[in-house]
Amino acid sequence: MKKFLAVLMMLPLLACADSSDVKPGMGSSFNITQRKYDRIWNASIVAVTDSGMAILESDKEKGVIKAEKGAGLASWGEIVGVFITPPGGANKYTVEVVSLKRSTTQITGQNWEQSISQRIKSELSM
Repeated sequence: MKKFLAVLMMLPLLACADSSDVKPGMGSSFNITQRKYDRIWNASIVAVTDSGMAILESDKEKGVIKAEKGAGLASWGEIVGVFITPPGGANKYTVEVVSLKRSTTQITGQNWEQSISQRIKSELSM
């Protein structure tokens, strides 16, 4: 019985997401025109950090930002990715925001896709 309880208690830990699980094609996206890449990049960094997230990975050349929101009273935390394509100079960009709960068994927690997207748009005066 003790072994069963120990295994049961460890199941949520086995199903934990990390930053490598956040990939493009899993979230919600929007297009941006008439803005420079540097401005979109900076707006995305501000949107993530102003949401109280810690940046785990930031690669401007690839257009990738990955961050996490730590565990709280009602959540084990979330992992967020912002993907800007194409990275560099273009006339039109797609920004995708992906939000995953830290644990696949987690019932509570926030989906950050809409709020981060709105913050980026706000920073860009869209």
